[in-house]
Amino acid sequence: MKKSVIYQIYPSILAITLSNVVFAEYQIYDGERCSLFAGLQFQNAAFSEMNNQAGSMAKANLSDFFWEMSVKPQFNGFINLPLESKFYGGFSYVYSSTLGHDPSGYTQKGVEMYQQENDFIVFGRYDNYRYKNKTEELFLGWKSGELFDAEEKITVDLSAGKQNYKLGSGFLLNYGAENGGNRGAGWINPRTAFNNTLLGRLNFELIKLEGFYLETRPLNPADKKRYQGVNVEYTYSENTSLGLSYINTNSKRFLHDDGSFDVLDKQVINNDAFNARFEFVPLENFTMSTEYVYQINSTNKIKNQASGGFGQIEYKREDLIWQPTISYRYAIQEEGFDGMSPGFSTWGTWFQGEINGEWILDNSNLITHVGRLILTPKESVTVNLIYFNYTFVNPSVFELSSANYGNEVNLLTDWKLNDALDISIGLEAFLPNTAGKEYLGGNKMWLQGMISAAYEF
Repeated sequence: MKKSVIYQIYPSILAITLSNVVFAEYQIYDGERCSLFAGLQFQNAAFSEMNNQAGSMAKANLSDFFWEMSVKPQFNGFINLPLESKFYGGFSYVYSSTLGHDPSGYTQKGVEMYQQENDFIVFGRYDNYRYKNKTEELFLGWKSGELFDAEEKITVDLSAGKQNYKLGSGFLLNYGAENGGNRGAGWINPRTAFNNTLLGRLNFELIKLEGFYLETRPLNPADKKRYQGVNVEYTYSENTSLGLSYINTNSKRFLHDDGSFDVLDKQVINNDAFNARFEFVPLENFTMSTEYVYQINSTNKIKNQASGGFGQIEYKREDLIWQPTISYRYAIQEEGFDGMSPGFSTWGTWFQGEINGEWILDNSNLITHVGRLILTPKESVTVNLIYFNYTFVNPSVFELSSANYGNEVNLLTDWKLNDALDISIGLEAFLPNTAGKEYLGGNKMWLQGMISAAYEF
């Protein structure tokens, strides 16, 4: 479709997102000893904005219309071993690109900016069309099968390489790679795998033990983080589960003058995080979940303490018309809290809002109140109405006179047409309050919408 035609169809009153996902998994070979599969994923998204950045002057260097796409071929397979054990592995590759400049501000038109993947010491202008090719997943693993227990109540799973890892709800660890910027596809987020991982899992009937080493893949390699930790999860029953984790984060980077290769200093980060998670269903249709994180964050041997977490209650009635589900979540990440590497689990987690969570705010120095109503008019259609209230814990960090950032509303409809095709339609609005107007430099309502389609076969 020609660009001029797109503008005629999608006026700037809305941010329209067209996303098409094709994921094909074919069994290339299936034998007694091994099996091999291949797949392909294709995504694209087109956006148009109204009052980008709440109408501030910054919008002049961004794009009211921009387009994203990604292609991801992948292969995976396994080799059968005695006693149902097996070797397994996988490989995937991502090509992604963006035409235009999204609201994150990582790239801007007509402005010299730090070039990612160069330690922020090289200035240049970003081409209107950016693209990047990178290996996404490349891993090998082994599962024990019946080696230790004939009923597989005790199993071992060991793996290494570039692979995905998610801890709990993804509040701390989920996406190991950054997208957007010179890689493009910041909203699509086609890259999620961690780098140079080592994962060990020991599963009992009710208990799972994990040990892990993970490296992130940020836009700027100087921002790379290394996570090493342990995790234990206990499932008491279908209604009760508990998780406990310890995570050490460390990284080193050299600091430079703007545009200079001369090293001024070396920054050393060494953080410790203690994490507890709990989910409980005390009554039929009623669910309680919570997560708490206590961090001791050290930068160049200067230590600070910070905590964060959330509490959520949810009530669902499947016996009523449209099967309504209502929920409320309170989340806080104190000043100095390391948001680490969260990722998408469902709408609002852990990108908190399709406008602010995707483009503007990080999970630090932030309090959010989230109310959600989910309706299911028919089995194939789900409607989400989500309200976000944002408050800064310490507005003086940003030299603001108020902590009250603003309010956002997301209306999202998911429609499963058939086993292969899913469509989502959304409309979002953000109304800045005092802190939001000062932070963004604008005072208008920011509107965004989206239409997405996912096709799998």
